[in-house]
Amino acid sequence: MMKLRPFNINDALTILNWCKDKHAFRLWSADRYKDFPVQPEEMIEQYEGENMYPLTAVANDEIVGHILLRFPSEDKSVIRFGFVIVDDSKRGKGYGKQMLRLAIDYAQQELGAQKITLGVFCDNQSAVECYKSVGFHITGEDSYPIDGEEWKGFEMELIE
Repeated sequence: MMKLRPFNINDALTILNWCKDKHAFRLWSADRYKDFPVQPEEMIEQYEGENMYPLTAVANDEIVGHILLRFPSEDKSVIRFGFVIVDDSKRGKGYGKQMLRLAIDYAQQELGAQKITLGVFCDNQSAVECYKSVGFHITGEDSYPIDGEEWKGFEMELIE
């Protein structure tokens, strides 16, 4: 049984260790951090400010995933998912879908979201398929400068 709980500093090292190399790290964080690897304190800094809801997914008393929910605008009708990750040693077990469903419920029921959005890199096909499996649809494409390269990304959304 999985549950979501508030993220805390003690979760950071575990979550950061799931990014085994710089490419995996950038798939997860895009350009939000300057350097790889990152220290737990830098992760905490990403979540400072209002309207940020970092959550940790726990199954059988073990951290299995992480997701950030945030309000990107003042009207608070839209929630944006970010920093979505599942323990790489536990992928393929349905934890990603479970975590997303719990986060969707939280966004809608607790935070009042009418629409949920996220961005994902096009070459992260397993993530794209996971998002589609819980109801997200591709609404557009964009590109981002990452470490001197242009990475293509999909914009996705879920409207309830």
